[in-house]
Amino acid sequence: MKSRFHGAATLSVLAVSALALSACTSTGGGEQGSGEGEGEVNLISSGTLTVCSDIPYAPFEYVENGETVGFDIDLVNRIAEDLGVETNVITTPFEAIETGSALDTDQCDLAASGMTITEERESVMDFSEPYLDDNLALLVAPDSGIRSVADIEGQRVGVQQATTGEDYARDNGADVVQYETSSLMIQGLNTDDVKAVLGNISVTGPAIADNPELQLVEEIETGEQLGLAVKTGNTALLEQVNESLATMEEDGTLAQLEAEWLGTADSEGTDASASPEPSAS
Repeated sequence: MKSRFHGAATLSVLAVSALALSACTSTGGGEQGSGEGEGEVNLISSGTLTVCSDIPYAPFEYVENGETVGFDIDLVNRIAEDLGVETNVITTPFEAIETGSALDTDQCDLAASGMTITEERESVMDFSEPYLDDNLALLVAPDSGIRSVADIEGQRVGVQQATTGEDYARDNGADVVQYETSSLMIQGLNTDDVKAVLGNISVTGPAIADNPELQLVEEIETGEQLGLAVKTGNTALLEQVNESLATMEEDGTLAQLEAEWLGTADSEGTDASASPEPSAS
């Protein structure tokens, strides 16, 4: 695990196994993969990889100068390039993504939204190999009096709805305040609507760069791993996604993206302190 944010937090790329996977690619529309493990990659829109993403969720996906950018966006653009198609990212509420409904109703081919792989979510969608480790972290306002998770019982704690951060805050007795986006969650902390926020360190950590008065007081070792997701049984697309991730691990692209978007990986010529500015909702 590589240290960052003045030694208070860590984040590392999980090495993706170099699987010897192959799938014939079709840019035509039609019914998606049957789950037999072999066959064409059928997309819901001809020549386009349609991606559901909860935007804004900096640094994974957000809008800058009218363009959708971020860690996940670079990942899916590479996957689309390997497929020989274009990328179309559509903004989708996280609840529709994490319940699998966006995939099941063919709103998109792929879900990419800084999403933690959990058993519950695996029951409604198929995940790729993990591409990032991502613990939770507790971020607090100045003079909040909160020094650890042990102090959040009965306190107003902001979370992004339908996330693992919300589950953890409830489990520890917090007075949970839900926000639709991560940027609104951080805004709630800045405006004293809440005393603390609980979220993935990949999001709460970079927020300090734009809000230096905030304090990251505890990293929570949850062992969370992030993955991309496809509709259950869409094996052909899943194989292509895993193949692309494996190639990105081998050629150093994943490490470069971690350095660029998260400021955590060692990369020659990269400013490790840089972090993207979350867009306003």
